[in-house]
Amino acid sequence: MNEISYLRVSVTDKCNLKCFYCRPDNSEFVPHEEILRYEEIARLVRAMTKYGLKKVRITGGEPLVRPQLEELVKMLKEIPQITDISLTTNGITLSKHAEKLRKAGLDRLNISIDSLKPELFYQITKGRLEDVLEGIRISKELGYDPIKVNAVIVRGLNEEEALDFVEFGAEYGVEVRFIEMMPVGGELINWSEDKVQPLEQIKTKIEQKYGKLLPAISIGSGAARVYKVPKLGTKVGFITPISNPFCDGCSKLRLTAEGHIKLCLRTDEEIDAKPVIRNGTDEDLDRFIQKVLLEKEISNQKIVSSGYAFSDCRRIMTSIGG
Repeated sequence: MNEISYLRVSVTDKCNLKCFYCRPDNSEFVPHEEILRYEEIARLVRAMTKYGLKKVRITGGEPLVRPQLEELVKMLKEIPQITDISLTTNGITLSKHAEKLRKAGLDRLNISIDSLKPELFYQITKGRLEDVLEGIRISKELGYDPIKVNAVIVRGLNEEEALDFVEFGAEYGVEVRFIEMMPVGGELINWSEDKVQPLEQIKTKIEQKYGKLLPAISIGSGAARVYKVPKLGTKVGFITPISNPFCDGCSKLRLTAEGHIKLCLRTDEEIDAKPVIRNGTDEDLDRFIQKVLLEKEISNQKIVSSGYAFSDCRRIMTSIGG
């Protein structure tokens, strides 16, 4: 049975932005009483450490819209086996929360920025780029390291900003990671193959300007293939779920806000964990985790044998957890 080293925990499906590839206009939210409590999340995390869990990433929706998120960070920090706690955020309200999260024990940040042009940023997200930049500045002062900036590259929209993002990474002292747009949400996000910008082409463009990129290691790099840009002393990463899948040996699970274990973004297969988390004994929870690990192994095999196809991914990203 495989171990699971990494769990992405969604604490809410709500978000204060409306990125077109993530949250369609007609999306509905899970009722509050169906959302897992922080104590319930911590209980599952604690139980999963028996099977290799070491890293937890807090996500949403937008996790910072959930009140008192620092309380969950404190609970996770008290679990000895958890060595890394990170947060993925759109950064809109990060400046207000960064300090208390840091004091609670948050180690790292991933911040989503899909354009460095204020007008295009607003077009994509309906938010203000300056709010995100202020969050980055404050987080740097607080000592978060590394801070990673995630940019979903959509052909015909923002692919021409790739070099600007590299310069931005060097200027702000952050690691930029480019991500190919995925068909998560299916017809609800109007995904089509012609919107996918193969990142090998972006890598080539960067090398044409800055020279050969050198393979590098980054803390918590996960699915990203990471490189150093020697001329600038910064790092860039490429996450290529479409053009160059990375599923082999995956040891990641996702927990949705309402308590479903999602085995992979490429499929709608889920296992409802909430009943056993809320009402089961410790022995029940342990048996449940063993079942999940077996299902994860089977799911990995199916995905690899299918040629890494995305199969009926109808849930939108905000309801899954980014």
